[in-house]
Amino acid sequence: AATSCSETCTEPVIVPSYYTTSDAVISSEVVFIVEISLSCTNGAQNVALYADVNGKQFPVTRGQDVGRYQVSWSLEHKNARSGTYEVKFFDEESYSLLRKGAWNGPWVSTEVLAGLIGILVYYTAYTAKSSIQA
Repeated sequence: AATSCSETCTEPVIVPSYYTTSDAVISSEVVFIVEISLSCTNGAQNVALYADVNGKQFPVTRGQDVGRYQVSWSLEHKNARSGTYEVKFFDEESYSLLRKGAWNGPWVSTEVLAGLIGILVYYTAYTAKSSIQA
């Protein structure tokens, strides 16, 4: 029997952390980075994840530590709004259905990671001001 290279995570426990770049003077874009720690009751460690932010899909990379994942995206300062960004995480099967436009399952599944786990990323927009003092 063939084995899949990714595992299914049952009863996922997610611990999120996130941050944004803050140097508006140097960069023309804001970079959002969401890191999660994922643990599964079945001990799955090789879970392939994908993320959806505002209808755009992004790959989720695995960290060096077991159970650590990261997704990042950027927006031009003029397009970055203050407020909350919802990051939806999908496993391989659910992501495939999403890409085919056939996703009609629940947004959150408590039994497996077939649903997504939404993490809200809060971003406060600001205007960089500089002044020259004589």
